[in-house]
Amino acid sequence: MVVLQGHLFPLLPIIYPCQPPNLIATRMYIWEQKVKWQNIVNINDVKYTEWSMNEKYRGKSAEIAKDMGAEKLGFHVEILEPKSYSCPYHFHHLEEELLIAFEGHATLRQNNELTEIKPGDIIHFKPGPEAAHQVYNHTDQPFKFFALSTMDYSEVCEYPDSKKIFVSRLKKVFQQGKDVPYLTDEENPEKYWPTK
Repeated sequence: MVVLQGHLFPLLPIIYPCQPPNLIATRMYIWEQKVKWQNIVNINDVKYTEWSMNEKYRGKSAEIAKDMGAEKLGFHVEILEPKSYSCPYHFHHLEEELLIAFEGHATLRQNNELTEIKPGDIIHFKPGPEAAHQVYNHTDQPFKFFALSTMDYSEVCEYPDSKKIFVSRLKKVFQQGKDVPYLTDEENPEKYWPTK
């Protein structure tokens, strides 16, 4: 077994049975040098792109999943602007989601109840209507979080407030059987929010 830079490589003597240890180490060093480390991203180095659906939905997002080559997971770092909503109230039929709060505070609406999110909170959303959710930054400071989800080609996402569905494989939103824009009937999401 060869130990190099803290790693164990038990197969090296089998791969190179007649090579002296120093040559094995040299070959291993070259092997390690080929690793590009594109699977590591520092959150302080990500580049954000501003997004806005209207004055109610605004923020910045770093879509790092695509850059890192993820195929079965979707994830990004997001900064939600003050007095802004993350997206329309929704739940998934197949996909799961995870949210980790980094900086700032926000209000989570889940299953039509409200609670405050604070830094360090980890929130899991399983498929189904009981996990319907939406995030609103009720403060005067940005809310920064990490969002992750599984990816399923057969996913259907449902929007209870507007009675819409999004069919992933078609990349279209439907309301009462008609193809409609994404924000239809949710341009002003606050009208659907329950009062505490």
